[in-house]
Amino acid sequence: MLGNIYSNKDFFHCDYYAAINYYDIALKNDPNNYLCLKNWEYFYEKQKDYLNVLMILDKLLNINEKDSLVLCYYGEILCNMIRYSKAILYFTKANIVDPENIHNLNRRAITYYIIQEYDKVLSDLDKIIQLDPLNNSAYYLKSLTYYTKNDINNAEISFKKLAALLNSDNRLSETQLIHLEYLLNNNSSKELNNILTKIDQIPMSDLLRFIRCKIHIELKEYYEAKIYFDTLLELADEKERLSHIHLLQKYSDFWSYLYEFYKISGHDFTELGIVNKFSEYIYKENKVYFISNLTNFNSELRQFQESDISSLLGLVLHSKNEKLRLDLPRLTIFYLNLICKINVKKILSEDFFIKFISRLPRSYVKICCVKTRYEIPIFPSYDSQLSIEINSIEMQIDYIRFGRNPHKITHIHNSLMGYLLPDYHQICPNVPKTFGDMYFSRKEMENLLDLKDILNK
Repeated sequence: MLGNIYSNKDFFHCDYYAAINYYDIALKNDPNNYLCLKNWEYFYEKQKDYLNVLMILDKLLNINEKDSLVLCYYGEILCNMIRYSKAILYFTKANIVDPENIHNLNRRAITYYIIQEYDKVLSDLDKIIQLDPLNNSAYYLKSLTYYTKNDINNAEISFKKLAALLNSDNRLSETQLIHLEYLLNNNSSKELNNILTKIDQIPMSDLLRFIRCKIHIELKEYYEAKIYFDTLLELADEKERLSHIHLLQKYSDFWSYLYEFYKISGHDFTELGIVNKFSEYIYKENKVYFISNLTNFNSELRQFQESDISSLLGLVLHSKNEKLRLDLPRLTIFYLNLICKINVKKILSEDFFIKFISRLPRSYVKICCVKTRYEIPIFPSYDSQLSIEINSIEMQIDYIRFGRNPHKITHIHNSLMGYLLPDYHQICPNVPKTFGDMYFSRKEMENLLDLKDILNK
């Protein structure tokens, strides 16, 4: 099938759009071709087009509602959309069909951890260990969960079991072990230096850079921490950079060091409402403007201000149940596109809208789902004086940033997932990668009709 030809190229030369197009053509002639549907949604996932992925997964479940791999994959996509409670429902359906699927149990355990249902995490991990006593990931998550619950004794027991299982060829397990060792010993400078020595003996990765950066900050070695922090930001995409900053937010002395290092005190941002060092650093070096800065212009907006731990600054503006208009100052950085981070809580009526107003008005009325966070591209930043109008939507607004996403609305994951390593929920391979020969059955692949045969029906 032509779709398979386009998709089987190496990653950097894979033409996913062409593959999707050919599968689309094929499915018009054979709409219930099960394997073709699976390939089709997999390539949509590669484009992070999660709504289309769910649409196709629904078709697959209409054909076979007890396909445990499809149910589990549905849960994974919902996790990517930050819809964790609904994801749990699909992981649970998959577990009912296939109670010994360790991958599904692991995904459900991670999701329970994210939503802080720690006893259910431990229950799933015990099931995994019963099925697979040598499962490294289960012992890592078990130790991490006990640590999060402040049960240090049980955290150390699970840590020792993971250490006994350590395979030097498993880089992720080594990283997990070092992460736990750091958490359990972060009050001892001697132990932290020993951990740095261990990290030096392992090929470097982003996760290890992050751990090393945190250790140098704990040791107040800010110049060394800055080296690894700069590398993390250089290698990360725009959203990942903000995630790294968020995870290090509590280290005020480190941010003060960076503030002085970059000589930000020589700039005056009061005309933008920016009045604290962290906000000045974030605006100057990372091109992010916090919406809560507007309260320094207009005291009436303080009634809409509230705390939110998922915000970089810890403060957001919440539209609540009223109409709200926000008039921003003219931002002086000219850097590609303006992107707004919002958190939609509730749609209040059918005539809801969000308008982003400048010389060329542009509004978004399509909200993919509520109770989730988005980054919405607005328009080129050369016209950077912006007003925002909100009607009949209860939502939070966190920031405006300058970036490279001119068209696509993207979901924002919660950076503060307890003590999980950054993006840990995305480290584990998804269903199609984990169960390649089962999800894309080789026998079925060989039996697929050529595209020209399907088209000639």
